[in-house]
Amino acid sequence: MRKRLGEELVDTGLATTEEIASAVTEAAANHHRLGEVLVEQGTLDERDVYRALATLHELPFLGSDELLSQIDPALAQSVPQRFQEYHHVLPVAITGDELLVATSDPLILVPELGAALGARHVRQVVVTPTDLRRLRMAISLNQAGQSQTAAPVQRQAADLLDVDPAATESAQRLLDELLLDAVAERASDIHIETYRGRTRIRIRVDGDLRDLKHYNFTDLQRMGLVNVIKVRAGLDIAEHRLPQGGRFVTRSGKQAFDIRTQTQPCLHGEHVVMRLLPQDTTLVGIDELGFPPEIAKFYRRLLDSPGGLVLVVGPTGSGKSTTLYAGLQVLAADPTRKVITVEDPIEYALDGIQQTQVKPEIGFEFAHAMRAFVREDPDVILVGEIRDGETALEALRASQTGHLVLSTLHCNDTVDAVQRLVDLGMHRNSIGSELLAVFSQRLARRICEGCRAPADPDPELTAEIFPDGIPATMRFFKGSGCDHCRGTGCYGRIGVIEFLPASVELRQAISRGATVDELRGHALHAGLLPLRDHALTLVREGRIPLSELRTMLPPERLGPEQ
Repeated sequence: MRKRLGEELVDTGLATTEEIASAVTEAAANHHRLGEVLVEQGTLDERDVYRALATLHELPFLGSDELLSQIDPALAQSVPQRFQEYHHVLPVAITGDELLVATSDPLILVPELGAALGARHVRQVVVTPTDLRRLRMAISLNQAGQSQTAAPVQRQAADLLDVDPAATESAQRLLDELLLDAVAERASDIHIETYRGRTRIRIRVDGDLRDLKHYNFTDLQRMGLVNVIKVRAGLDIAEHRLPQGGRFVTRSGKQAFDIRTQTQPCLHGEHVVMRLLPQDTTLVGIDELGFPPEIAKFYRRLLDSPGGLVLVVGPTGSGKSTTLYAGLQVLAADPTRKVITVEDPIEYALDGIQQTQVKPEIGFEFAHAMRAFVREDPDVILVGEIRDGETALEALRASQTGHLVLSTLHCNDTVDAVQRLVDLGMHRNSIGSELLAVFSQRLARRICEGCRAPADPDPELTAEIFPDGIPATMRFFKGSGCDHCRGTGCYGRIGVIEFLPASVELRQAISRGATVDELRGHALHAGLLPLRDHALTLVREGRIPLSELRTMLPPERLGPEQ
């Protein structure tokens, strides 16, 4: 007797008995399939579920990229769409007397499909519902591209929405499919790039850009897609000469996303970048940030400070807001303190915190908000970002008047944060007296747990990092590549931290005008945890590959600091 899907998932260690029991109950109550519920609940990745399903039925499991080159669009279009959707199948190609069929439900047998198409044998391969949808979209785009004429290509995209409702509807469907694809792949950004004679679609996953090869559309389709994006984001569809920025909200299942949109004129049209920000995501606590235990403990102590300035620095997308929101959750649970934030934008709504959005269009900027906040009897003020000297000055003034101020700053590392404040016009004595601590962050790619294995390090890289030889306690790992990580060897990201506590010695050095190099020497003596040291700890634990250090550190900082 063949095992059930739930039994297979438990036996392979992908799910617990309790998780399967809960999903079975929900599936029965809502008339859904077990696999769909497990994916929707976030218990399992879609590919893990359908790979297990393929194993149960002794069928191959393939991805859309592996089938894309084999598809015969004419064959797929010869079968009614309603039949394909009802049976969860897609006829791919006929080779000799064998029909290749992709399915997301191998329990449904369709031998009549082979007979109808003139094939004596039917060979099934299992794909995920997402990949099945991608393949259909690729066929649809191919069909639409063949039916379009070259004459209208020169007209404005704005005209497309005005006179061609069918094209508009098609572009809207295309945008929805693209957003669904991005969510399914855990993408943070979508890039729509226009080049001579082609449009390239890429998504950023775990910090790296990846092509979506099943999107291949004409100039008209690209123009319609860009136009629909502009409409949803509240942008001017007739403006192609200037960059524009906007936003809109969309949903995927139970998850809402804030889509921040930026258009940019280029040589052959317009590039569009959409950043996906989940709105209903559970916030990360301090203990979940990945900080070393002693740093997490120090962070909690900083939040109890009666006044002073705490900075979180790093490049865009390094997790600075995540770290600050982890601290805000602690502060929100304290009924004895009032916390006010000014942000651009407000990324997460927190109960018990007074949150304010800047509005540059009416002159309400960070500095203006800070001046108003100090009259509202706050204990803690969070400034989303110190962007200019005026905001920096107000942040220091607030800390001097007995408020704990938390903020972010764009700079390279903890010590550079001091120089950055000086460059913004702040007096060194004020910085030295008010600075409590600086966190510098990066996000490193995490090794996929499904294919992690010991690895031999790159000799050239180890020579840079360990000029005196590799320590005996050092171990190295990498991901060999599997279906779970799409062959990349990495899945997800983890924070890497550099932490600088402001000791008395360091404060004095700041006040007397020490150089950046001198400050770094004082910082090391005062207890600086360098980014390199934390990264190597994660390497030794098998959480990140050694090669990630090159993405986080300049060449001169790869070796040990003196």
